[in-house]
Amino acid sequence: MAMQGKSAGKLVGVIFTPIGLGLLGFGGWSANRQYTILKYWPTVEGQVVTSRLTHHVSHDSESNSDTDSYGVEVVFRYTANGKEYVTPSDLGYTSSSYSGMRRLADSYAPGARRVIKYNPADPNDIRFNAAYTFGFFFLPLVLGGMGVVFAGLGIGILVAFRPTMALLCPSCGQPIERGQKFCPNCASPLHPS
Repeated sequence: MAMQGKSAGKLVGVIFTPIGLGLLGFGGWSANRQYTILKYWPTVEGQVVTSRLTHHVSHDSESNSDTDSYGVEVVFRYTANGKEYVTPSDLGYTSSSYSGMRRLADSYAPGARRVIKYNPADPNDIRFNAAYTFGFFFLPLVLGGMGVVFAGLGIGILVAFRPTMALLCPSCGQPIERGQKFCPNCASPLHPS
């Protein structure tokens, strides 16, 4: 029975470790992507064409309940590389706070001018909330945190269930358990260790 528990523990460690490392890797990639946007994408002044509050409903079949979440979508008009673009963009996240998202949507009134960042390889790819904020780095932080937890648990479990060095009888070479005074195979006296 103890062997089954050890095998199950090792299996959990073997599963959790690569999942955690994968989440850490994807979180790192995502953080690098956000940093690249902040550091290397050009900025341009854009004019708000429209802004709206978006509403999403998620249904949980287990509890048979609905959860509301809200986002903000803003359409900008701007010029990049001598060409005019009209492009919609969203925050990249939603919130359950209707009032908070409503205030944010209202802060992007039509006609307002805002600095936006655009992808030099595809000027239709824009970010209007690019900043060193929790919201902008939310996904990398969540993935990285989950990666640390999963990898830490996996590695901890693997260390806890690592194989121990078998003690052997010096006379016959058969396995013995710590604390035995005589070998169960050949009855040779054992020195305390």
